[in-house]
Amino acid sequence: MKELNNTIILRPRFTVTLDCDISLVNSQFKKAKLNRKGYKVSFSDQHIFIRIPKKQQHFWSPQLHLELQNNDMTTEIRGLYGPKPTVWTMFMFLHFIVAILLLGTIIWGYTMVATHNSINSALVSALLLIFIWLSFYIAGRFGKKKANKQMLELNTFFYSIIDPIEKS
Repeated sequence: MKELNNTIILRPRFTVTLDCDISLVNSQFKKAKLNRKGYKVSFSDQHIFIRIPKKQQHFWSPQLHLELQNNDMTTEIRGLYGPKPTVWTMFMFLHFIVAILLLGTIIWGYTMVATHNSINSALVSALLLIFIWLSFYIAGRFGKKKANKQMLELNTFFYSIIDPIEKS
């Protein structure tokens, strides 16, 4: 079994190359879907998604997205650990909104300076937005730390499926 680096990084990626046909890899994951009820495995074309079971999921639970690519007699598996798409989209949306508001606040502050008015309200607004952004950042770091154990479990499950292929 391969170990994941214990550092917490945003959406870790990896690549594994197997000396076999893509159909063998797909069949191994389909067997795992039927035989192991501990994880939810779903398929979409050349993509496989492995998720934590609903009972064990929390807001920060990760998922493993695998993309299979056939290269002659080898199969390349590209993996991506990340939050559920709804969580990721929400966080990106909130960061985008805060960035746009901060940009608007900077423009507002500049116009206040240019017209020789007090910039106190613009300065307070900018500091408040920076505080909100820092809060999002801290919440994201907390979520990644909370999801780390489940990410390692997904990693163990993934390698338990492909290890027999690698050894053959």
